[in-house]
Amino acid sequence: MKLLITFVIVLTFSSLIIYGNVIPNDYNIITNASNICANKTLILRFSSLTTIDKYFIASPTVTCIDIKGIVTIKEGTFDNVPNLKYLDLRENNIYPADFFSFGNLSNLEILRFGYQKGTSNWIENRKIVIRNVYPELRYLDLEYANISALYSEVYNPFPKLTHLYISGNMIQSTSLNNILPDTLTYLNLSNNRISEFLFEGLNNLLSLILDNNKISRMGSDITLYGLNALQNLSLANNQISVFNNNTFQCVPNLRYLNLRNTSSTFNFNILKPLKFLETLILDNNLLENIPISIPLNITTLSLNCNKLRNLTYDTFINVPNLRKLHISRNMISNINVDTFETQKLLEELYLDDNYLSFLPRNWCEFMKKLRYLNLSGNKFTSLEMVIYSSTLPIEQLYLERNPIQSINMSSILQIIPKNMTIYLKIDSETNRSSCMPSIPTETTNLPLTSTFTEENYPTSTKYSTPLWQSRFFSVTKDTKLH
Repeated sequence: MKLLITFVIVLTFSSLIIYGNVIPNDYNIITNASNICANKTLILRFSSLTTIDKYFIASPTVTCIDIKGIVTIKEGTFDNVPNLKYLDLRENNIYPADFFSFGNLSNLEILRFGYQKGTSNWIENRKIVIRNVYPELRYLDLEYANISALYSEVYNPFPKLTHLYISGNMIQSTSLNNILPDTLTYLNLSNNRISEFLFEGLNNLLSLILDNNKISRMGSDITLYGLNALQNLSLANNQISVFNNNTFQCVPNLRYLNLRNTSSTFNFNILKPLKFLETLILDNNLLENIPISIPLNITTLSLNCNKLRNLTYDTFINVPNLRKLHISRNMISNINVDTFETQKLLEELYLDDNYLSFLPRNWCEFMKKLRYLNLSGNKFTSLEMVIYSSTLPIEQLYLERNPIQSINMSSILQIIPKNMTIYLKIDSETNRSSCMPSIPTETTNLPLTSTFTEENYPTSTKYSTPLWQSRFFSVTKDTKLH
């Protein structure tokens, strides 16, 4: 058995990626692990699968251990590491039945079992049974670890747990109810087989992710009762046929709601209790219109990949506080001149991959704060069909993948606003971006901020500043012709 031992901090993390949204995560594991480990981590790499025996490691000073290449950990393995606070056992071949076989670790704060390589057809190997209390554990990673169920033989095994990641497993029902403590603030149950769940006693929960499950009825099979503190909720990629009228009455503090690819019919009245809602994602729901019949205070609305065809004054009249509006990859061919009359605060508008061939004159008259406009992948044949005045507030205009064959530079430069930059690619392809449902991305949900930054908003086509390449132009007011 070959063993490589090093003493160095090795922390490799990736951001949580969910197509359409990113749920903020206030647990910065890089900072916390660095503080705990103080730049000293015992890293063990075995060249062949190994069983770690009792008392294999003995040190009163080691606080962080990272082991790869093991298949079994026996009880008592870490008994002689009394100050162990960070244990990383990801990407091994450990069965769930053996996850907590090492016994009690009274000072452990971060425990990571994600992405186990070993699989078993025996159902007992896929069950976790917890037999000890872990009094200081704050962060538990059980992602993509072939788990079918979790049980505990002790009451409240994780009395201080705040973050639980259990996505990408085979959890079906409420087997977690005696596991989840009331200290939990972040719970990721995405990519499981959950159809029913009762979230009792989680009165401190701030973020809940239930993407890619088997949820069909909200308010009955899945109840949010008791989640008064909840701020972030994602239900993406569940075929929900029923939203009870009281679905969101128990979560009045909700700020972020992702309903991407959940229902082809949607009653906006169920959102009435959500007075603090800021971000609403309704991508991929086959919506043909937007009957927002009640006032909403949201600042970000995403309607990508629906079947919208016409936008009128009534479309957005009840959402006057929008700063970002995503309507990409629809079937929009007509925008009325007064469509955005109520959008006086709008800063970013995404209309890429639609069927627009012109915008009516003065369509932007009331949007004095609009700085970003994406019209890529439409049917515009000239810049004059978009730009009608040198007073437009837009600073970045994207017109890639439109059938623009030529530009009359002498005339267009006379009406381009002083601070506007136009991005286009002459004679480019007009292939539309895909609206296929997302494939779950197996990434570890590590540190994200608790505030809503640009990265926290729905995914949209992003472009870097263009270089002067063949037939690829960035046009500004100061462009010089040669």
